[in-house]
Amino acid sequence: MQRSEIAEVLNRPLSQELLARDLTRLAYVAKDGTPRNIPIAFTWNGSEVFMCTTKNAPKLPSLREHPAVALTIDTEVHPPTILLIRGRPSWTSSTASRTSISR
Repeated sequence: MQRSEIAEVLNRPLSQELLARDLTRLAYVAKDGTPRNIPIAFTWNGSEVFMCTTKNAPKLPSLREHPAVALTIDTEVHPPTILLIRGRPSWTSSTASRTSISR
């Protein structure tokens, strides 16, 4: 997808509603090569998804080794509204690690 197409999808009202939620599911490849999918809190700043975790979280070495990730943000009602995002994480350090995924 082109950046303009991604921006168009993320700016849709349903996407904005989902991006205002506080929980996503982060899918990544674990150190042993098997898939992992974990719930994690996030925030959206209009161009990036931010997630925080501790510096010793088991997922961090895995994300550094296999940096491709996927996020699922959805509703609990049936049928669900779903937003799927794929990307690569980047890190900034503070007291804890903050991971952002650019669109």
